[in-house]
Amino acid sequence: MSILLEKLKFGQFETFPELVHAVSPRCFENEQGEIEEFSFRNNSESGKAREHVKWFLESIGIENRSLFLVNQIHSDNIFVLDDPGLAFSEAGKISADALLTQIPGRPIGIFTADCLPILVYDPRLKVIGAIHAGRRGSEKSLLFKVIGEMGRVYGCRPAELVVGFGPAIGGCCYEVGEDCVQPFKELFPDDKGWLRCGPSGKYFLDLIAVNKMEGEKAGLLPENISSMDHCTCCSTRNLYSYRREGETGRILTTIMLRP
Repeated sequence: MSILLEKLKFGQFETFPELVHAVSPRCFENEQGEIEEFSFRNNSESGKAREHVKWFLESIGIENRSLFLVNQIHSDNIFVLDDPGLAFSEAGKISADALLTQIPGRPIGIFTADCLPILVYDPRLKVIGAIHAGRRGSEKSLLFKVIGEMGRVYGCRPAELVVGFGPAIGGCCYEVGEDCVQPFKELFPDDKGWLRCGPSGKYFLDLIAVNKMEGEKAGLLPENISSMDHCTCCSTRNLYSYRREGETGRILTTIMLRP
């Protein structure tokens, strides 16, 4: 099997040989030579979602591993995977929007379709994180809280962390009402670089800018933050977008420490 669209990766993360990571494309070429869309969500076709996850993991060099996911609920809940014996099916019952682990051979991931996927890595202590930062999670300062949790649980230092922002709906397309931007005005009263007024009286919200400010407020160094800068809604890349399409598939962003 070959992936038709190049897998998206962070250049900074590629410098660490102990890491495997990638963001999924929309399509791949199946064993019959047909172009097929990745379908990671539960559906009526028994086992299809699990099979597609397996294919994608194998395409980036992760073989014979179960993907650890959580039940994403647009919260600020953080799950620390610290039990080597925990089954991936049990992890999937936990409601959270960020995962952290120091256990090698445990790929962790999150699904998005406009929300911002964030990967975090501590090269000194070998801690990885995957974050689902949508509007509601971002207004609850999820990234800020994840960085704090990494310090509390593992002793991580914010200035040593490497962070990557994956594809998300951009400030070019994410039009929202006053009620959606008010929490961010309270978080960042002196900085409006994340916001611009639209012609309809609504606003365009830049989730990437918001999270960059959150990260720097938590102690991340600007040079350690990288972004793919692909808007899921208007990018020419073949990415899923809930805003553009309505009911649609999901992008998988995953990371693992090599065993």
